[in-house]
Amino acid sequence: MTPPEMRPERDAAIRAMLIDHVRTEPVAQAKRRRRRVLGWSGIGVLAIGVAATAGAVLLQPAAVSNTELVLCMSEAERAADGSYPGSSATIASPSGAGRVADAVGLCSLMWEQGVFDEGFDPTSASNPPGRVPDELQACVMADGTAAVVPSSNASICAALGLAPLDD
Repeated sequence: MTPPEMRPERDAAIRAMLIDHVRTEPVAQAKRRRRRVLGWSGIGVLAIGVAATAGAVLLQPAAVSNTELVLCMSEAERAADGSYPGSSATIASPSGAGRVADAVGLCSLMWEQGVFDEGFDPTSASNPPGRVPDELQACVMADGTAAVVPSSNASICAALGLAPLDD
């Protein structure tokens, strides 16, 4: 069986379509690529703007509103489950309610007593003394409780998702 013959007009029309396609396709691809890049760039800029605004609003310096308790953190990072490692503390007032006037001082005392050392035994009367970190940063948790973090980095509060203490 012999294949059908191609007429010259049809052959010319196919060639013209192919030449037109080869001439215009790179331009169309470039336009699509340019639109895609601009679209994703716009979304990226918008996301950065939203994150910066949220960070500025949520992590503004705050005052401690819950003076009954302080969280003394043992590390300058969150645990895998999102909690803050360390121990909460308070000082009983004559009325029986807890009161913390100096959060950094109370946490320094806990470090001196070795509370955050690995071998600390809360039932023993003779634990070896601990070492107080060189610098402690005071932050404020979402519930208004003070949190004291062992770090020399002034922006550690924001890194942990806490508000810096309002001076």
